[in-house]
Amino acid sequence: MNRDILRREHALQIRRCAPSCERGTLKLSPVRRNIRCTCLHAMTREYLSRHSTTRRTRSLRFVLLAALVWSNVGCGLPGYTSLLDGFLLPTSQLEVQIKRRGCSEFSKSAVLTAVTPNTDRSFQWYFTDGTVEVGQSVVHSFNNRGEYQVTLFAGSESRVIRVSIPVLGEPDDGPDPFGDTCIPPEGEQHIPQGTPASYRSKPPASGPHYSGAGLAPIAPGFYEQPVQPEVWVHNLEHGNVVVLFDCQGDCPSDFLDGLRAFFYSRQAKLVVTRYPGLPVPIMAVGWQVQRGFNVFNAEEPRAFYDRRVGEAPEG
Repeated sequence: MNRDILRREHALQIRRCAPSCERGTLKLSPVRRNIRCTCLHAMTREYLSRHSTTRRTRSLRFVLLAALVWSNVGCGLPGYTSLLDGFLLPTSQLEVQIKRRGCSEFSKSAVLTAVTPNTDRSFQWYFTDGTVEVGQSVVHSFNNRGEYQVTLFAGSESRVIRVSIPVLGEPDDGPDPFGDTCIPPEGEQHIPQGTPASYRSKPPASGPHYSGAGLAPIAPGFYEQPVQPEVWVHNLEHGNVVVLFDCQGDCPSDFLDGLRAFFYSRQAKLVVTRYPGLPVPIMAVGWQVQRGFNVFNAEEPRAFYDRRVGEAPEG
């Protein structure tokens, strides 16, 4: 289909639906959302077809950014990219380097770096969770393991890439993106019940542990009395988060009630137990990662749990 036929086709689509798109009168029901998106992309192609080759380069970046912003509110741009075929500029000089960032090989954070000889331009990264990051190198934390699509715009160039989480290979050397403390690995070997483990980190975040039905891993729960580290380290290996506390004596009842309520707010893959000699009143522990809290605020260990649960060899 040549450009003249395309122009007439898109002009017809614009006359049919552009007024509704511009006024915002179409609702985002499953069917009408598709109509509204079709309007947007028809308008995009018609807009491009009305410009000469020299102007198209300048106009393309604004139009595609607008289309991507629209997709973030429900249009689903990846399903409509065929409508923009023929208008994307060559991307042969734009590459993306991806490395894992975080405390363990199971981290769901990644560093994405645009590799291009032309660095004197803007870089925008669009993620499927609706966030937009700006910069030649950005750090993004994904919600779950799996494959994600990321769209990069670098000046007039574009690139759609696939990111597999967790990212394999050598990690990036930067700090944990959440400010958590990374703990060097101490292994994951099983040891006979009753054998004391020698941990370099106290409390540990990995290392030797017991294994056996009814012993370790222990059932998720709130344990007011201490549970041996050799037991709950096995929970860490299974992707659990362990929240430790120490009152240096008797704990106030409201403090214990708050910890108990915190446990019931998550429950699955969560152990809360006392740890005598803890350097801070509260510490959340995941596989090879910790974060201490001087004051108990349930939102903070809950956020740690949400980002660390499942990040382990058997998570």
